[in-house]
Amino acid sequence: MLLKAVHVAQIALAAYGATQCQVAITRLIEYEDAIKKLTKISSEAQRQLHKTRATQAAGAIAILASFTVSVLLTIRGASSGMLVRYLASPVLAAGVYAARAYLLDFWGKDGKPVTANKVPLPKMEGYNEALEKTQKTLEVLGWLTISWLASSALVLIEGY
Repeated sequence: MLLKAVHVAQIALAAYGATQCQVAITRLIEYEDAIKKLTKISSEAQRQLHKTRATQAAGAIAILASFTVSVLLTIRGASSGMLVRYLASPVLAAGVYAARAYLLDFWGKDGKPVTANKVPLPKMEGYNEALEKTQKTLEVLGWLTISWLASSALVLIEGY
């Protein structure tokens, strides 16, 4: 019963995280045309654009995977099969943790939140909002990692 409650909480957390990702990605897309022009003259701008896309995608995929597996485990529970039941949580914990580390490597700076990197220029409000939403995504990924670790322990306690 407690395990199912954890999975329901994961669904809610992942849904919230998905909205944060969606806003961050939408806001970043607003600046892509300008950045694409820079990529023609700067390999660093090209690298930054690629890394921005890749990290945002990694966060979105980790959140989507958490949502999907949580729904599956909530609805099907033990009927998912022993292998799924015992391996899903640790695999998701590792995957979500890796995605968070990947985002933090690019969007963080010396362990500081991404909001510390705001651009104090006019017409950059959308970019700054994307930074804030990326910070929220990082927080959600952290909580999802903890919840997957908790569900890993609970499945061992509650059993199959």
